[in-house]
Amino acid sequence: MRRVAVVNHKGGTGKTTTAVHLAAGLAEAGHRVLLVDLDPQGNIGQWFGVAQKDVRLVDLLESRAGPRECAVQVRERLDVIASDWRLAEAEEGLVKGREREKWLARRLSKVDGYDYVVVDCAPSMSILTSSALAYADEVVIPISMEYLALIGVKQIIENILRMTRGNGGRIRITAVVPTFYQRNLRKSGQILRALEKHFADAVADPIRTNVRLSEAPSHRQTIYEYSPRSHGAEDYRRLVTRFVDA
Repeated sequence: MRRVAVVNHKGGTGKTTTAVHLAAGLAEAGHRVLLVDLDPQGNIGQWFGVAQKDVRLVDLLESRAGPRECAVQVRERLDVIASDWRLAEAEEGLVKGREREKWLARRLSKVDGYDYVVVDCAPSMSILTSSALAYADEVVIPISMEYLALIGVKQIIENILRMTRGNGGRIRITAVVPTFYQRNLRKSGQILRALEKHFADAVADPIRTNVRLSEAPSHRQTIYEYSPRSHGAEDYRRLVTRFVDA
């Protein structure tokens, strides 16, 4: 089972969109996938229309329910553990508690039956994000075509290295995903070249700016369902193929 954290400490980078379409694309390709929302904003549950009455990640964190009880099937071969605002409150207890970064790994230690677990991290350098990095074997880093996003990459790498030292293992950067790419903008080309210089073969093909991608969540659909022939669907399918072969 591959354990993947989709992480960027900066908001607005297409992190959740990437997590959703990586997970949904893997499921579409025939793999069993669990998608875990570690962001208190709870966007993934809203995206797939997970009912408010369903148990959430906070119930797993506070040991009121196990992973199987929290997981909701949203598509064929795709299950989701949704989140909500209560996770932010529970995070305060993690900071002071003994488990700290290890809680997610402990709660998901008995999860089986999946080929992939994809964790959508909170857009911050929080204990929640650190717990995802302590759990994951590999990371996917979406980076928008903005200069400030490049600055934030250094913080991400430092956090990954810190967690690697703490775990006594190694977290692999499987893919750096350029998002909101516009071929006709010089800025996009410059940032893409900077990423390729720093990350070399880890840089995936860019995800082009696509209106259909931004519309899909309001219809509670993935881009593969909402506009299967769009650039957005084409780009994310290419990412999924690359990821499987990595």
